[in-house]
Amino acid sequence: MSNQLAVESSPPQTASQAGVASAATTELPQAARARLRAELEVQRTKNAQLRKELDLRDHALDSTSVQFTICKLADPVSIIVYCNRALAEQHGYQREELIGKPITILAPLGWSLENHRKLQARLLANETLRFEREAQRKDGSSFIRGATISPLMNEQGTVTHSLNISADITARVAFEGKQRELQEQLLSEMQQREHIAIELRLAQKLESVGRLAAGVAHEINTPIQFVNDSLYFLRTAFEDLNSLVNACRAAAAELPNNDSTREFLQSADSAVAAADLDFLQEEIPRAFERTFDGANRVASIVRAMKEFSFPDAHEHNYADINHALQNTLVVSRNEYKLVASVETHFGELPEVKCNVSELNQVFLNLIVNAAHAIQASGKDAATGVIAIRTSAAGGTVEIAISDNGCGIAPEHANKIFDPFFTTKEVGRGTGQGLAIARAAVVTRHGGTLSFDTEVGRGTTFYVRVPVGEVSETAVECRRAVDCA
Repeated sequence: MSNQLAVESSPPQTASQAGVASAATTELPQAARARLRAELEVQRTKNAQLRKELDLRDHALDSTSVQFTICKLADPVSIIVYCNRALAEQHGYQREELIGKPITILAPLGWSLENHRKLQARLLANETLRFEREAQRKDGSSFIRGATISPLMNEQGTVTHSLNISADITARVAFEGKQRELQEQLLSEMQQREHIAIELRLAQKLESVGRLAAGVAHEINTPIQFVNDSLYFLRTAFEDLNSLVNACRAAAAELPNNDSTREFLQSADSAVAAADLDFLQEEIPRAFERTFDGANRVASIVRAMKEFSFPDAHEHNYADINHALQNTLVVSRNEYKLVASVETHFGELPEVKCNVSELNQVFLNLIVNAAHAIQASGKDAATGVIAIRTSAAGGTVEIAISDNGCGIAPEHANKIFDPFFTTKEVGRGTGQGLAIARAAVVTRHGGTLSFDTEVGRGTTFYVRVPVGEVSETAVECRRAVDCA
């Protein structure tokens, strides 16, 4: 049209000039059309080649099990502009149902609009995101999806799209969960075996020490009996001699008053004064009482040692818990005598069917721990108190052992029954006492071992054991409840 406008505005031409112009006018459009056709053909070839490449890429992306999604970042949520077949099929859609839809259609369970906005803000900040979450299919079923979302930039360096590469990791997560479960089970079994081995070693050691202590107690008991017998003989002999002396004094008073008698009485009074007979008659009985008291105390300690350390293995027999506590206090007196006084409030208890040696060990551990806690709080025998109370109710005997020591820190409360856990300095505690006590009470007696504590005020441990025989099923149930 421009060419036509240019011809109409020109001055009149001759016939020859008009022929030349007409030929040029016809020839130029043909050349342009040829060039246009050539360019168009080249463009068609490029487009066909580009289409082949795109089809090849689509085919490659559709052939993989990895899920691809390209989204255009928009407010408030991104729009899906591409997804491969794997992603559509995994979510239960046709690809055409997803293209052009908000990404919320593929959102994980519990994913809110606010989550999308935060995620998009991080993408706009050129941050790559990774997550594993439960996703929902079109039919309502779910699976675990692991995804990596990367920002895509245009030529100006502006983030305009995001690339989401994801996969169904349900099987992997289940496998890893099973592995963790097996590892935890293996670890639990290893800890249990280690605990059993520790208990076995300690039981063997305690049995050896018990036999040795029982033997020593027996050996001590024989000479102590000799001492008691000799003391009884000496006291009886002194009483007889004292009676004789008093009789002689009475007889001397009845002698006639003459020079020879006065001389005899004067000589006798001198001998009595020299021997300090009055003092001896007053103090020797007291000395016998003190000696008898000491000998009886030694005998009671020997009896307590024999009962405390009696190696009765695994047998359960009826025993007096109050008497067992008294024996334990005798044996452990050296641990608490300088740091605390002991208050006992023993209730009326039925005899308990138990392994009394094991319970003696439990009581000993708790009393020694109480003494150490009082010492750690800075108290002494004048201010430190260990209180022991016993009671019975509902077929169960309860032993409460309290102290006014330092208490148990909250961060340690869940660990005190763990083997080898201790807050005591090296050489004073092994971390096995409470673990063994819990095993003895819970596992072998079907009871419970619990505590109340307040930092700076003290701790009370409660030992509860059934009065009669406990079935294996009941033991397992109580063990499960105690471990929970």
